[in-house]
Amino acid sequence: MSKLKALLGGVPVGDEYPVRIMAVLNLSPESFYKESVAVVNAVDRAQALEKHADFIDVGAMSTAPYLNAWIPPEKELERLKAVLPEIVKNVKVPVSVDTYRPQVAEYALRAGAAIINDVTGGKLYPEMCKIVADYGASVVLMARERQPRQGVDPVIRVIDALAESITYFEKCGVDGGKIVVDPGIGFPVLPPRDEPYVIRGEYRHGDPQWPWWKWDLHLIKNLPKLRELGKPILVGVSRKSFLRKIAGVEKPEEVLPASLAAEALAVYHGAHVVRTHNPQETRQAVKIAESLRSVHLA
Repeated sequence: MSKLKALLGGVPVGDEYPVRIMAVLNLSPESFYKESVAVVNAVDRAQALEKHADFIDVGAMSTAPYLNAWIPPEKELERLKAVLPEIVKNVKVPVSVDTYRPQVAEYALRAGAAIINDVTGGKLYPEMCKIVADYGASVVLMARERQPRQGVDPVIRVIDALAESITYFEKCGVDGGKIVVDPGIGFPVLPPRDEPYVIRGEYRHGDPQWPWWKWDLHLIKNLPKLRELGKPILVGVSRKSFLRKIAGVEKPEEVLPASLAAEALAVYHGAHVVRTHNPQETRQAVKIAESLRSVHLA
């Protein structure tokens, strides 16, 4: 089986490299985990995060699908313009920007960001691929379906959704060696338009056989199957709602132990990059999982 590898913002990721840590820095007060939000002190927070991270992922709009957190692109741009150039100037690790809007991505790349983290897999705005290609940037493509497919295994649905995004971006001119995939833990089917969109309930993927939290567990357990896509795998499970559901707690502040357990298991099952709100603690959990998966029984 061929080794998976890519360059993410110039940093090599994949089978032959250490698991990389992507730290979350939010500029959106609406974000579900308030301790991840830094507005007036964004540069200081970025410098603190980079001590334990390989990338910093800056987001100016919360994409948590169960929150009414939508803002117009003008507001997203305003938040980024206020701090992104200074963040890029004052950190040594590559900066990623979490956006699905092409105009925001273009500004971010022009300002010095190296990675676009598109939680729609380029499907809400297909022109995103041209922006990424024109700047020679790296991209994280999340699995998002336009329509649910009842009766189909979640892993197959995720693989098919990612394959569609990969094919589109590569045909558009994006370097296939700069693409990383994300199975989309915690994210439902694609919203129909870029407008306020909130989805709650037990069956967020449109299949009564798969409650949302069970779907997420199934994907983590079956991460090795995503290798057929030929791209390194990024997983973001930090403090997400399926962990709170299983652990029996209500607040994201209460779920650090479950987050670390899920991150370690994701790495054990093959994740190459972990996106997290708590990079220092995650780094330790990741090292244990890496060591375990590297042990070969005689």
